[in-house]
Amino acid sequence: MRVAHFSDTFLPRRDGVITSIRTLAGALAARGHENVLFTPGYPATAAVGFPVVGLPSVPCGVADLRLATWPRARQVARVAGAAPDLVHVHTPGPAGLLGVLAAQRLGLPLVQTYHTDLHAYVEAYRIPTTVMRLIESAYRRRLGVSRTGPRLRVVRGAAGAWRPEQRSATRCGLLDAANSAFLGGTDVVVVPTGAVLRRSALPVAPDQVVAVPTGVGPRPVAADAGPAFRARHGIPADAPLVLFVGRVNREKNVEGLVAAVAVLARTLPAVRVALVGAIYEQRWLNGLFRTYGLSDRVVTTGQLPAASVAEAYAAADVFAFPSLTDTQGLVLQEAALAGLPVVLADSVLHAHGPLAGAAVCAPGDGFPAAIAAVLTDRGLAHRTAVACRTAALRHTPEAYGAAIEDVYRRATVYRRAAGGTSAGPRNGIRAA
Repeated sequence: MRVAHFSDTFLPRRDGVITSIRTLAGALAARGHENVLFTPGYPATAAVGFPVVGLPSVPCGVADLRLATWPRARQVARVAGAAPDLVHVHTPGPAGLLGVLAAQRLGLPLVQTYHTDLHAYVEAYRIPTTVMRLIESAYRRRLGVSRTGPRLRVVRGAAGAWRPEQRSATRCGLLDAANSAFLGGTDVVVVPTGAVLRRSALPVAPDQVVAVPTGVGPRPVAADAGPAFRARHGIPADAPLVLFVGRVNREKNVEGLVAAVAVLARTLPAVRVALVGAIYEQRWLNGLFRTYGLSDRVVTTGQLPAASVAEAYAAADVFAFPSLTDTQGLVLQEAALAGLPVVLADSVLHAHGPLAGAAVCAPGDGFPAAIAAVLTDRGLAHRTAVACRTAALRHTPEAYGAAIEDVYRRATVYRRAAGGTSAGPRNGIRAA
């Protein structure tokens, strides 16, 4: 099978979606499938082992992200020229829209992965409702979807859990409408974990949804990798080190971690925290450090290559993840496979994420005390690290590839049964 993937983010940026696509492409190739990726064109993209088609794009001014231009008929023809057997859309931007449009026009099976808690992101960045109305209207027009189409039962978790009170009902409603247009013709919707369904409304039938966690493999490091990382960044060899890996930004609740370390410092004066990941709001971050008096306790590295991130895991004593918006958090699996105990602030991700309850979880004000407990109780740290690693080992790249291959097989059967047209809800796939 030849699979056309569509993503609005790719190298040289680094994020969970990019990692997931690269892992999946490798796993599918090992099973005899071909991959081609359509993504906004960046000035320089490293070779990744499969064809990457750079779409016309422009910088959007946020997080080094480029956006593909609005999909046109000639771009659909370009997709057709790649002769795909199936379309897999990974993001909901213009590149993803091209994938949906191509599947619609070419009569191809369509799979979409809903990686991101979009409801949380539109709130974190306070996307203006006027902008969201324009996007929702544009997507409907481009896909030929009326505002009064057939209504499907929304997939969600516990009542109200996906929409906290602080979220704007208007923004959520507009996003739901855009999602309805975008996901409406999809054969199978993949979610990385059940946490997605606890946070987001997916306007598709429950039997079209399947949970498939992204596989992560361990990264071997040299025996002196941890001490070398500490020495390189001026971290004392005996200092308790709290590690965070990910975008060092608002939507990851970095302030929650900084505040927690400030509390920790009262009883563990030698404590240090390393923030490893891209920084897009340096002034905001510096302001946090000043507010909490942590400028001399925090190390920021910026975005690092994979080998250097593995060294950071080897150097740390605990991996603290303050994010309240993640639907999987591949870094949780990476940290667990590196032998680190994990502390989470998000009870939903704790229960429904890839570590399946193995980590220590302490929402809100309990987060600092939970980190302190792991740092000071060696027995707790060891038990937690072993449990986390055991859970992470279940989600291998090989298992990921096999599960998605099965999704593709089912999507192909459904689309053939529908005669190559969008057929709405099908039976046969149970919600995660």
